[in-house]
Amino acid sequence: MSTILYAEDDRDCRELFAFALRHQGHAVHEALNGAQAVQIVRDESLDLVILDARMPMMTGYEAARMIATERPDIPIMFLSARGLRREINLAFECGPAVVDYLVKPVSPEKLVARVKTILTDCQARGIEAVRTENMMRELVVEW
Repeated sequence: MSTILYAEDDRDCRELFAFALRHQGHAVHEALNGAQAVQIVRDESLDLVILDARMPMMTGYEAARMIATERPDIPIMFLSARGLRREINLAFECGPAVVDYLVKPVSPEKLVARVKTILTDCQARGIEAVRTENMMRELVVEW
């Protein structure tokens, strides 16, 4: 399957979602903060990066900016409890590699399904097309 980086400072959340992704056959690297995430991106071959927005040492936003600059070929997805429009906009403004934003709480099954869709669509249609589609989708979602 795919190799995924999941950066999340909440241990329970990180372990739950990493387990769900591994259960579906994905290799998962875990990071406790944005700085670790950036280092893992530099050291490993990855197919997808999932970032929490608010983490210690370096936020998901800061990490996404660095990752999108250094590795624009890796799609980035945010998974955050912060669902305000400005938070979502801030995530998409981190760079053209940011393709999606999911708001917690989300079930492990929904996350796994969304990851599958993102990976398939990015491979078939490209990161830019998926990003554009998901940015438009966010405009019609009612909060």
